[in-house]
Amino acid sequence: MESSILTTVLITGPPGVGKTTLIRKICSNLRDKKHLLQGFYTEEVRGEGVSQRIGFDVVTLEGKRGILARENPEDKLRRPKVGKYSVFVQDFEYLTLPLLDIKNSQSEPDLLVIDEVGKMELFSKRFESAMVDLLKKKRALLVTIPEKSSLPLVEQLRKVPSSILYQVTKSNRNTLAGEITDLITKSLVVTK
Repeated sequence: MESSILTTVLITGPPGVGKTTLIRKICSNLRDKKHLLQGFYTEEVRGEGVSQRIGFDVVTLEGKRGILARENPEDKLRRPKVGKYSVFVQDFEYLTLPLLDIKNSQSEPDLLVIDEVGKMELFSKRFESAMVDLLKKKRALLVTIPEKSSLPLVEQLRKVPSSILYQVTKSNRNTLAGEITDLITKSLVVTK
C-alpha cells in the first residue's frame, strides 16, 4: 500500500491555540471516512485545582496513556528538562516508538499522526531517528510542530517538498479541521 501525492501536513501555532484539539477533530473526521490512523497526541495534565498545569501526557489514538513530562523539582533521576518540566524519555519511547514502526503494525495505517515534534519529544534520539526514517519512506504524516523552533528535525519537516504547513490561529482553528480533512482524504489515494 502506498499513499500518493501528500506526504506531510504540518500544523503549527502558538502554545494553547488549539493544535491538539484540531488534531483530534481531524482524526475523528478521518475515522468517520474509514481511514486507518495510527499515532499519538499530547495532552496537558492539570493538578487538583484545575488551573495549574503540572505536566503533559502522551496518548495513543487507541487511548493508551503515558507520562511525557511533569513538574518535578526534586528529580533524583536527573531527567532532561524543558523549563520546569522533567521529561520522561523512556515512558515516551515505550508508548510512541511502536506506533512509528510500520513494518510491525498489524495493518498498515493510511496516515501517521504525531502531536508533536518538539523539544520534549526530541530528547529521545530514537524518536528522532524514527521520524527521519518515516520522512525517507515518504509516509503520509499529520504532524504538529512548534511555531518558533531551530530544532533540526523541525526545520527538516518544514522543508519536505510535498508538505503543507497550516498556521493555527484563534480565528481559523474551527474551520481548519474540515479543510485539512478534505485535503488528506483527497490525497490518500491508495494503490495496491
